Amino acid sequence: MSLRIEHVILHHLRLGQDGALTADTRGEELHLREQVVHLVEQLHQTYQQKSNKSYAVFAQAEGEGTDDFKTLLTSFIGKETGFISFSVSATQLLLEKLAKYDIPEEGVVVFCKYNAIGVDYIMLGLLGRELSITLTPSLDIEEVNHFDVSKMQLMARIDLTEYQLSPSSNRYLSFIKGRAGRKVADFFMEFLGAEEGLDQAMQNRLLVKALNAFCQEESLATEDRLESKERVQSYCKEQLQAGEDIEVKAVAACLPDEKSDDFYAFVESQYGLADSFPPSRAALKGLTKYVGSGGGVNLSFDAKLLGERIHYDPKTDTLTLQGIPPNLRDQLQQVVE
Repeated sequence: MSLRIEHVILHHLRLGQDGALTADTRGEELHLREQVVHLVEQLHQTYQQKSNKSYAVFAQAEGEGTDDFKTLLTSFIGKETGFISFSVSATQLLLEKLAKYDIPEEGVVVFCKYNAIGVDYIMLGLLGRELSITLTPSLDIEEVNHFDVSKMQLMARIDLTEYQLSPSSNRYLSFIKGRAGRKVADFFMEFLGAEEGLDQAMQNRLLVKALNAFCQEESLATEDRLESKERVQSYCKEQLQAGEDIEVKAVAACLPDEKSDDFYAFVESQYGLADSFPPSRAALKGLTKYVGSGGGVNLSFDAKLLGERIHYDPKTDTLTLQGIPPNLRDQLQQVVE
């Protein structure tokens, strides 16, 4: 991985004896030694691969003060304040919002500015610390604190390149949805002074819907339809693993050659899809699977089985399954014996 790291700093949020959160802030940046570089690389790679990100833009609120996040960021970008001052002020703002929402979240606040493949980013967020046991060189046992980057919850990233070159973009700011659901999402949006931008899940659902509608409208043969969807799924899976966007033109190229341009025109004229957008693992399941649940029943099966082993009768609203999975058959046989 090739990152050009410019700034890294850590601050600490801890609960005081009175139960209130307080911030211990550093007065200098971390030196870019091997361990620090490795941490930023881990943060970047893990964030890239997270599929539960939300996209946002800075809200155009009236009466913005000097202590809102957008103003702090603008001051840093304009070199009116340094990285340390920016990070300390943002940490104090984070502390205020945590107190407002009564979220007693201890941890280490990380700020880093780096460049990846020609794109400048600022990543910031709160990392939890976990206690583990390690073996010392003298074969003794001691406890150490460590970051579990894979469990990052409160983390945001600003694409500075896109923000500065395309301020009207709806995806220059992203953040990971928190484990506490809507409350954490609301808190983090308020901390960033942001409002909803690109709807990643909706874009993915629209893609699946558009592909299904196009295959039906063009009366694609079953074999061509299934093969095309499998190619699209494979492409989307590769993009997801690489942390890259789905390109609608690349999706069109997964269809039979004579249908590729037709699909792109079909999407442009009838669906509000962006030219590119991040993949969503959950939404893309609909490409090659039928999934549904309700009334105590959960069903999921490969699309290619419909019309072969599985038949649907819309008049009676029934599914007929031929060839029950062995483990399910064993359970049913035990019941009827």
